Amino acid sequence: MAHSEQGSLWHRWDLHFHTPSSFDYEDGSVTNQQIVDRLVEESIRVVAITDHHTIDVERIRELQRIGEGKLTVLPGIELRDDHGGKPIHYICIFPEECNLEHVWTTFQGQLGLTQAAIAAKGGHEKVYVPIEEGAALTRDELHGVVTIHAGEKSNSIEEISNREQFQQRIKYDITKTYVDLMEIGQLKDIDVHLKTIFPDTGLDKPLVICSDNHNVTEYTAPAPLWLRADPTFRGLLMALHEPRDRVVVGGRPDDLVRVDQNPTKYIRAVSFTRKSSAPTTEQWFSNDTVEFNTGLVAIIGNKGSGKSALADMIGLAGASRNSDSFSFLSEERFRHPKSRLAEHFDVTIEWVSGETSTQNLSKDSDPEAVERVRYLPQEYVESVCNELAGINGERFERELKSVIFSHVPVADRLGHTTLDDLVRFQSDEKQHRIDTLLKQLREASRRRAALEAEADPAARRGLEEKIKQREHELEVHDKTKPEEVSDPSAGGDGSSALDPKILKALQEAEEKKEKQEAQIADTSQGIRKAERRRAVAERLLEKLENFGKEFEEFIESLREDANELELDPAQFAKLTINRTDPEKIRDEAAEAVASGKKRLDDEDPPGLQKQLAETEANMVTAQAQLDAPNKAYQVHLKSLRQWEDRKRAIVGQDDEPESLNGLRAAVAALDELPTQIEKATEQQLDLAMEIHVEKVAQAEVFRKHYGAVQSFIDSHELASDKLHLEFRAELADVGFVGRLLDLLALNRRGSFMGIDEGKARAASATHPIHWEDSESVKGFLDAIDVALHIDQRDGQGEAVQLKDQLVKGRKAEEAFELLYGLEYVQPRYVLRWEGKDLSMLSPGERGTLLLVFYLLIDKSDTPLIIDQPEGNLDNLTVAKMLVDCIKEARGRRQVFLVTHNPNLAVVCDADQIVHASLDKTGGNRVTYTSGALENPRMSKYVTDVLEGTRWAFGIRGGKYTVADEEE
Repeated sequence: MAHSEQGSLWHRWDLHFHTPSSFDYEDGSVTNQQIVDRLVEESIRVVAITDHHTIDVERIRELQRIGEGKLTVLPGIELRDDHGGKPIHYICIFPEECNLEHVWTTFQGQLGLTQAAIAAKGGHEKVYVPIEEGAALTRDELHGVVTIHAGEKSNSIEEISNREQFQQRIKYDITKTYVDLMEIGQLKDIDVHLKTIFPDTGLDKPLVICSDNHNVTEYTAPAPLWLRADPTFRGLLMALHEPRDRVVVGGRPDDLVRVDQNPTKYIRAVSFTRKSSAPTTEQWFSNDTVEFNTGLVAIIGNKGSGKSALADMIGLAGASRNSDSFSFLSEERFRHPKSRLAEHFDVTIEWVSGETSTQNLSKDSDPEAVERVRYLPQEYVESVCNELAGINGERFERELKSVIFSHVPVADRLGHTTLDDLVRFQSDEKQHRIDTLLKQLREASRRRAALEAEADPAARRGLEEKIKQREHELEVHDKTKPEEVSDPSAGGDGSSALDPKILKALQEAEEKKEKQEAQIADTSQGIRKAERRRAVAERLLEKLENFGKEFEEFIESLREDANELELDPAQFAKLTINRTDPEKIRDEAAEAVASGKKRLDDEDPPGLQKQLAETEANMVTAQAQLDAPNKAYQVHLKSLRQWEDRKRAIVGQDDEPESLNGLRAAVAALDELPTQIEKATEQQLDLAMEIHVEKVAQAEVFRKHYGAVQSFIDSHELASDKLHLEFRAELADVGFVGRLLDLLALNRRGSFMGIDEGKARAASATHPIHWEDSESVKGFLDAIDVALHIDQRDGQGEAVQLKDQLVKGRKAEEAFELLYGLEYVQPRYVLRWEGKDLSMLSPGERGTLLLVFYLLIDKSDTPLIIDQPEGNLDNLTVAKMLVDCIKEARGRRQVFLVTHNPNLAVVCDADQIVHASLDKTGGNRVTYTSGALENPRMSKYVTDVLEGTRWAFGIRGGKYTVADEEE
């Protein structure tokens, strides 16, 4: 059998496929091996063989044999019916392990499908079997399922006219009474059925698209058909109960796409290692592996069987922050200091991405590790809820608020989080103003970050070291000045006199060379200046262009309101942009660049570079005519010129950054940086205060319209009749500490060094702030800014560089944008439920509210593990609230439920059941067995553990039926 330990997985299915046994098959030479190979190649995991009017027992058995382990082959047959119009086709499909001879013999005998009967009717084209007979036989006697052609597919049930009401009733009765699935022909049929047919009729059948293939060598399907189920007939039956959640037609199911895109957010498996040091009498978790489904995993088992142990171990391996609430991995149980059992066992978690990590069960995860799972132990939920019995319930409120804000839609604000739709209808312009200010703030922050980088003492030291190096180079260079060599042409040393013509030629060439080199230098400098001038002009023009576009966008943003008032927005404001001067400068600079390059590099007439080369060549020719003394003297002159050129290069000019003078000028410029940084900081603070004005105005909008939050909750059908929440709003800090510390490497010197110490210092700075008071906020910004630049820990007080405190890959401007952008200052909701403050709610009510928020509203995509969520809740609450919330959550993230409530495992349609058992006589060996609900073995575990055995479930069901009949 094709049962997976990972439970119900998405597979490609084809429930309408023909073989050469069909009378109208296109290529009778196709072999069974070809059929299996092609279907496997097309990633089909389950196929139903549905030949016309026949079940080829021998062929199906061979296909099952060939496909074993890779392709499940379901027997089937396609039949034809007629209800006064065109023929209607329907298909009967049977379990893969059915008595195939019995099925086919029964069909032949009761439906007249023997060869002789078919021949007597005039052949296959004239055979028809009323669906009332074929479907009844299939479903009631042979335990199969029936699909019918529907929608725009050929030979569809839509061939029955809707003209008369009785005809509509025939279609309805056939579909309701005899049909399990509806095979449509194209994707647009899905919307028609889901939006019109099913709502109008009250029907709800799985919709499938199949290949109806008659030539496997040309296999195609209008759209892929996916079922989330074991690739078995039982899996198909289970899908019938969840037609919307277990059946997808079209591209890859969202579940698979989500996992593919986020492989680090889904747990593939956990495994356990028992060390050799463990006592032989203590087996516990012995080298086992549990593979998980990426959807909803229900962990079940009798009391003390190891359910919570598995949840605790996943939480530990996933670095849950709630380890102090673990029930199994606690000092009272498996981590008891006397037995020290936990020391002998390791747990390894493996993510879908392939990443693994191992943790000893006796040790908590590294506090610096990233929390990769959200684990809600039963004790944790209870303790958080019970906090409200005291004076303060801040922890509970933080939990609720963090979930609320995680669900608030995020609009585009150039990378910054915006206000949500709850207040957008009256705060658009305030937000637009904030966006504009944030743009300016980003520029100011980048500028300040650059200035601080330049002002870094390390940068000054670096410049000073370079200056020393250049001075040393100059000192060494001075010592290498060529020794004086006398000019033989001056006479007096007995040498022969130099030919005056040669001397004159050399002197003229030398002078010409010096002039050409000066011209090249001047031209190159001119090109550089023109390039800079052109670039600045182009940037200015680009800014003007952007401003023009922004103005156009602004005018367009007025259109909706203006149209409603029957006004023309173009008349409100006009913009004139004069590009003439910068364009002229740009063009002149471009011409200067081109002219300079031409002057340097032209071939004909020769440019300066070529002229210089010719001059140097002439000098070489002239020097070749010199005698030895004069040649030596010329070499000396060349060396002296080179020495002087090198000295000039070392000393350089102020605008040459790597020269001695350039470095000295850079050091001198550093003295101006503190003033520039102060001005940049003042600009940041001014912008922040302008942003704060808009934030206060937004808070006023929240106060006036907090009913929008009520509408948000009421818009969820799951919560509309269960949660009656009231809200008020105020500006508050929402996550500043966390966002700041995420930017900082807390192991580096600074005010916020140390995980706990840094968090405490940042939190202490936020606590006394009145966020709607501008002076209070200004003081906060000043204090944090100073703390980022002066180490304020006890006994320190030294200046520190912000860039040196950041996490790798983060930039100083990000910290400035966070601090002065005030993104963390947001309206805060104060909740009341059914007219009662949270402090007045019962622990069960608070627990319900907390779980609903995590399941329904929390947008986090990390695995969510909940230990016995039904703990303090009655079955009615579980059934009416948590079931649908859990279903919605599993469509967004991997969910683990430790439960003993059948509503949560079965009604929620868990993708995987993990059954825990403890063998106390076998060294306390814990065994985890897993699979899908449709797996017979897992079904028995579910009924035994959650329903109290099938017998007990049957007894209860019978009594409920009696009560229903009396009503």
